[in-house]
Amino acid sequence: MWRVVFYERRGGRVHVDRTGPWLPTKKLAQQWAHWFGALGYHVALQDQGGELERHQLGLPG
Repeated sequence: MWRVVFYERRGGRVHVDRTGPWLPTKKLAQQWAHWFGALGYHVALQDQGGELERHQLGLPG
């Protein structure tokens, strides 16, 4: 199981939103991450074990 995690700058801190739905495959989660990334969101993928894979370099501005 995988989900898309969103990074957002709030003041001087970066907030990580882990409320996205769990998806059955990594490929499906990558498709969603790519779509959100194309819209300007900073995203990562999270697996069931809690490991994160960033999809963009840098932090949200």
